[in-house]
Amino acid sequence: MNFYFIVEDKFGPSFIKQVFRKKFEEGLFSGRISDARRSSISNKMTRMISAAISSVDRIIILMDADGRPLADREEKIKEYVAKKDLDHVRIVLLDSEIEEWICYSLGIKTNGKPSDALAEKNGYQKRDLLKYASKIDCTKLKDCQSFNRLISALN
Repeated sequence: MNFYFIVEDKFGPSFIKQVFRKKFEEGLFSGRISDARRSSISNKMTRMISAAISSVDRIIILMDADGRPLADREEKIKEYVAKKDLDHVRIVLLDSEIEEWICYSLGIKTNGKPSDALAEKNGYQKRDLLKYASKIDCTKLKDCQSFNRLISALN
């Protein structure tokens, strides 16, 4: 299966590409990632989906919920996905932000934003996201709901 990712974080596309490739090599994901691009929930995202839909098997929209109700966030995203494309699009929401996967993998407790916990513990800054891709541990992420939503979207 061929996947195209849309993520909202500036550093997210490179992070997702590296995590996906590494985990594919380890046999944890099947298929390949054709590309990962950045977009907010907007008409730009709609155009990206339209441009990619015919060349991939599935488009994964990976967005932060930032602690908001997942159903509300998903409905907002669906407003920008054409009804004809819904069968090929999967929306994967992170409970907070992508750094929650890093915190799970490293065993860092969070009481708020995972990026804040990483910053406090490791001096993390958003531009450091790619450096942490190699630290993603799928065994530890089995307990992470947002990672399990990604696994479901890939199947």
